[in-house]
Amino acid sequence: MVDHKKVDLTISSDGMNLVTPLMTASGTFGYGDEYKGIIDYSLIGGIVTKSLSLLPRPGNPPPRICETSCGGAINSIGLANPGVDEFMEKKLAILPTSETKVYLSIVGEAVEEFVRLTEKLEVVETISGYELNLSCPNVKRGGLDLGADSQAVAAIVKAVRETTDRFFSVKLTPNQPDIGRLAESAAHAGADALTLVNTLIGMSIDTEKRKPRLGSITGGYSGPPIKPVALANVYKAAQIVDIPIWASGGIVSGKDGIDFLLAGATTLQLGTVLFVDPQAPERILAEMTDYCVRHGIESIGDLIGALDTSIV
Repeated sequence: MVDHKKVDLTISSDGMNLVTPLMTASGTFGYGDEYKGIIDYSLIGGIVTKSLSLLPRPGNPPPRICETSCGGAINSIGLANPGVDEFMEKKLAILPTSETKVYLSIVGEAVEEFVRLTEKLEVVETISGYELNLSCPNVKRGGLDLGADSQAVAAIVKAVRETTDRFFSVKLTPNQPDIGRLAESAAHAGADALTLVNTLIGMSIDTEKRKPRLGSITGGYSGPPIKPVALANVYKAAQIVDIPIWASGGIVSGKDGIDFLLAGATTLQLGTVLFVDPQAPERILAEMTDYCVRHGIESIGDLIGALDTSIV
């Protein structure tokens, strides 16, 4: 077990108080019940549920996930979920809200959907907030990725901000040229935090069959190989906004976690690593604690944004 007495692992910010900087990434932890008995929830500052939409979504055709020869995985789940009404009826009871902070990931194709979702979920008293998934196609705008349009990002964030006082983060896509512009738009519109980054667009081919390995042909690439991209996005955004950044992308070790904190991240979302090593949170926290002890760091929060760029 991690010796919490050696280092202060808590993370505190306006509206967000977590026992450790570790979180789980949306889509990799279900609604939190699947890992009970496997993971010590006291080691996790908060979980982000799989994305929830206004109406049920069947998801993409199978196959939906595959490993790649260069490491990592590509998935095309297609945001499959039962819809908010069935979620309220059947899933609320299984959320581990008494064991850790729970943030609901919500997704929509237009401003109105995000507002209606938030309104419906405001009656749930046990959750700690939301994560707005802005990386899905906007049908009303010809399939444009919402997260790549600064005006769309600002409009959604502003509308949700007017609907709730709860803490919420905005998850942005790395599949665009300027994360700084999007980060600034979200922050100015009222976001409490940013989640950086969502998956990269990826593809895998079965050479012998001469067919794509996913039913949707392309999907979201995640895992260790995308860490440099995620790290650069976190660093760039941290130079522009002063709200917390929930880092996501290739975190599999304590070193990875320290790297993201130094680059400006406030929390660390674990995703693909949980499929390979469900008990990764304990190992990663132990490695981060050891780093802090070796370097005389009393509070892990002191590492946030502490990157020394003068040596470059």
